[in-house]
Amino acid sequence: MRRRTHGLISGLIGALALVAAGSGAPAQAAPAQAAQAAEPTATTAAALSLRVMDWNIQGGKGTDGVTDINRVARVIGAQDPDVVTLQELHDNRAIGGVNQWGALLDALPQYSAHFAKSDTNALGGLAGNVILSKYPIKETLTYQLPQYPANTTAVLRSLGGARLDVDGTAVRVYTTHLSAGVGTEATERRNRQARAVIDKLPSALMTSPMLLTGDLNVRPDDGIRPWFAAADWIDSWTRVNVNTGASAVTHPGDGLDDSRIDYVYSTPAFDVDGAHTVSTNASDHLPVVTDLTVRSTAVTRTGTVLAGADSDAGWAHLAVQGDGAATLRVCDNKADGWGVRAYVSRTSGGAEVLTGADGAYADRCGTFTTAAGAVTSPVVKVCLYKSGVEKDCRQRQLS
Repeated sequence: MRRRTHGLISGLIGALALVAAGSGAPAQAAPAQAAQAAEPTATTAAALSLRVMDWNIQGGKGTDGVTDINRVARVIGAQDPDVVTLQELHDNRAIGGVNQWGALLDALPQYSAHFAKSDTNALGGLAGNVILSKYPIKETLTYQLPQYPANTTAVLRSLGGARLDVDGTAVRVYTTHLSAGVGTEATERRNRQARAVIDKLPSALMTSPMLLTGDLNVRPDDGIRPWFAAADWIDSWTRVNVNTGASAVTHPGDGLDDSRIDYVYSTPAFDVDGAHTVSTNASDHLPVVTDLTVRSTAVTRTGTVLAGADSDAGWAHLAVQGDGAATLRVCDNKADGWGVRAYVSRTSGGAEVLTGADGAYADRCGTFTTAAGAVTSPVVKVCLYKSGVEKDCRQRQLS
């Protein structure tokens, strides 16, 4: 890994520039079309491991009321992540203040940074999301999310993205921060932002290594979550942990309002080795640290079938590898007394080769696998079930 120096990067926010690998000179990010054509792939690469930290740092203001960006840096350094995605950072140089992401680079020179500006009037300065990477950043994205209604004074939001070269494998990382609030207007604003994020992400590359992180400002049973599932994003936390309870809290409240609202989504190109939160008073949110491994056998097809009459009770996700092995993940996402059951057939009309069920709301999603050669053009069927009764069955063929 090459070490980056803050002095070369800090003045390049407006141009979204990069530091050229090994040259020490700034270079503009390549156009997406040109970069994509020549990028490395993970199809035949050996397994690669990544530690990713996601954290809303609240402008460096801790629960003790003290703003200390160096304390944030110490928490990051102690976890030693390869990639860090942060929300609520400020660049207040225009009003004589601190450039917080620049200060992080000064304290953590092993990282490069991409600052995705969100709001241009955050108490007189700039606010946004930041991606820090120990690996070379090859391309960046800053995308402003829709505002609703048009004349609202609510804080503007953005989606930030970066394409990393991880030892020859292209890994895309995206991060966002959706609007907060529980009223009709705030909910509609957040829903529109979530749709925009999903629509902007490269759906054609869902079998490649990609990550989507951020503060979504919704609990796991919110209606937004099935939208991300339908787009084939997998909640990394639920692959190894339970979905609720003290260990899952990312935004501690008063004990009655503790919330899980910060997420690390991954594509099925990743296996998840572990995930945990970090106890700290450096922000009102807790960091979420996820350890992932890029699969050495490429995923060639992926698809999701939502469960329930309103498509919000849960889902079944199937990932098929190039050798015909498959991984089925079944999630129950609604406390309605019904579990979620899924069936996978080898082909349309063929015998079932894989079944799985998740019978308890908000527990760890069930994971079920088949050996190589088990599926060709699989059909996935998902039903709600209770006491031997099934209902609301639907299916989809992955061609």
